[in-house]
Amino acid sequence: MKFAGYMLGLALVAACGLSAAHGGSVPAAGAAAHKFHTSFTEADYNAPERSLQITLRTFPDDLENVLGRRSGKAVRLDRKKESEPLLVAYLQETFQLKNAKGEIVKLSWVGMDAGVDSAWLYFEASLPDGCAGAQLRNQFMFDLYDDQINLVNVKQDDRKQSLTFKNGDTFQPLAPR
Repeated sequence: MKFAGYMLGLALVAACGLSAAHGGSVPAAGAAAHKFHTSFTEADYNAPERSLQITLRTFPDDLENVLGRRSGKAVRLDRKKESEPLLVAYLQETFQLKNAKGEIVKLSWVGMDAGVDSAWLYFEASLPDGCAGAQLRNQFMFDLYDDQINLVNVKQDDRKQSLTFKNGDTFQPLAPR
């Protein structure tokens, strides 16, 4: 669970940075509206744990919207008992990782931090053989927005790779260079 502690710290640093960027205050809920549709993901391979540790940042209003549409009821992220199972199912469907054998790898949920401006999702996937030969397809929010773009930064050891996913894209190799 070192990963969960690290991710919580990262979210706190990001939240403080967002707060400072807004003059030390969090904007009102109405100020959270946005005209662009992008998610940002950091995926770090942890060799000792043999897992890909993933942090995905998105807009909380979009997340509540897509989960509500799929479930047919209003969803609030602050009600974690109700929202997290829906979110995990959505991630399993839209953020898919294949190992080198071409098998879909199950995602393990770590947790979520949701605020007014951003929702941070933490999960991991077991990749005993590392990123070599693995593939990723990130269709997160494509069912909500045609112009959705998902950016993924992958790190393994000192190698890095950036992937961009647009609507209609399929699996891409997950092998940092």
